[in-house]
Amino acid sequence: MKPRTAVLAGVVVALLFVSVLVYFAATVSLLGNPGDFRPSNTAWNGFSTFVAVEHPTIINHVSSLPRDGTGYVLLEDGPSSPYTPAEAAQVSSFVASGGTLVVADGQAAIANTLLSGMGLSSRFTGGVLTDPLFNFRNSFLVVAPTVHMHNVSSIAFNYATTLTVSDPGARVLAYSSDFSYLYPTQPGESIASAPHGPFPVVAEIPDGRGTVYLISDDSVFINSMIYRDGNANLLKDLTTGTMILDTSHFAVSPATVARGFEVSVYSVVSLWEFKYSLVLVGLAGVVAYRFREEPPAEEEELKELLRDHPEWSQERLRRLREEMKQKR
Repeated sequence: MKPRTAVLAGVVVALLFVSVLVYFAATVSLLGNPGDFRPSNTAWNGFSTFVAVEHPTIINHVSSLPRDGTGYVLLEDGPSSPYTPAEAAQVSSFVASGGTLVVADGQAAIANTLLSGMGLSSRFTGGVLTDPLFNFRNSFLVVAPTVHMHNVSSIAFNYATTLTVSDPGARVLAYSSDFSYLYPTQPGESIASAPHGPFPVVAEIPDGRGTVYLISDDSVFINSMIYRDGNANLLKDLTTGTMILDTSHFAVSPATVARGFEVSVYSVVSLWEFKYSLVLVGLAGVVAYRFREEPPAEEEELKELLRDHPEWSQERLRRLREEMKQKR
């Protein structure tokens, strides 16, 4: 291959590489924002507004929690995977040392694994809270009208559940209305026979030197809900301290995985070491093509001629070929 052809091939390969990156970035954009509650998610279900307001320290594992929890507030929101006994023990130690824990969960009720591991008896029920009167837009978007907090008169929920509060010293801070009920999920169950409210939806539990707050909806602080009714004031009342957001139990969406891969690839290709190495590899390829002793195609052609004409001299053929090259 001639040097000019080799350089052209290198340019084509580089353009293809860049095109793949651009296509990949566009595909990731089409996938939408990362998953629910992600700090970088600016869509309705993201936490970008929360992050802008609270400026939390974001951790990927509870082992990063400070040993002394005094003055810190840990938010565990919408967990998608159970907590291990070791994780629950680390969170319990954080609270016992003076930290504040805010646990927000909805119908999945996965946060019960954390409460159980911490030795607490209060639970998220997992039922779907419904209210035909106190709501916005529809009966699944419930408004809790009874709130025993300083600056909060009502709280808006988005497909919430309810709480059972049974720990010593625990206090219910907010209730759903008398008209609320748990949406029937069993065959043959009717609204009339379903459990009716009021139900606990926010609770405070003392634990060691710290405090645990339970919120029966993981969507209270997402972008589309944080400024509805008294949700922003609820956030202010509960988060009086340095905020810590644990993302280790957030669901990982395809978009999140793709964005992470994209960032990793970009971080590598943007390094000057990678760029110069790519240039050196290209130059080495050009030199190798230019100065190699016998191009495979020409060598095969020479062997084929000798097979057809064994009486010809191999050395003479080589000299003739070199002379022809020089005349070009």
